[in-house]
Formats: sequence, C-alpha cells, structure tokens
Amino acid sequence: MVRELQNLLNGEIGMGQIIIAAVCFAVFFVDIHRFYAKWKINFKPFNCASCLASWVALVLYFCPTIIVDVFFIMFVSGVAAPIIKILIDILWNKSTKTT
Repeated sequence: MVRELQNLLNGEIGMGQIIIAAVCFAVFFVDIHRFYAKWKINFKPFNCASCLASWVALVLYFCPTIIVDVFFIMFVSGVAAPIIKILIDILWNKSTKTT
C-alpha cells in the first residue's frame, strides 16, 4: 500500500490505480447508468460489473499513463459523487431535524 501511494505521488501508474479505475468504470457503466441496457449490449462482459472491470483493467494495463490517469480521475469522481451526495443529504436531514 505504501508503494502504491509513493507511485501515485511520483506520477507513476500502480496496479492499485488501474484496479480502482477499472472497478469504478464498471460500477459507473453497469450499476449507476446501466449503459448496457440503453445501448442494447445486454451480454457479458457489458452487463456484469466484475467481468467488465476485469477486461477494462487488462486494457488499462497496456495503456499509456495519461489514459489511466484520465480513467482514474473521471470514474472515481463519477462513483464518489453519488455516495458523497447521499452522505451529505443524510447529514443535512439530521441537522434540520434537531433544530
């Protein structure tokens, strides 16, 4: 884990960054927006988050650093945003009920 953090700070791609980017892409694609249904590609690996994450991780492994960085930033943000919004809504609701 320490090596992965050092790689990120040095601008190098680590396996952890590739795995997180692939998982977040798959969750964003399959679970959040259900693009496989919208685009009528309802078969594996497109309708299976773990299958899609595996294939995307393999592709990202052979991609240049800039592409992995873009995937990482875009899809971690895309997955984190709804989670953070839910947490903020919960906090907001708790704070308005106590007043």
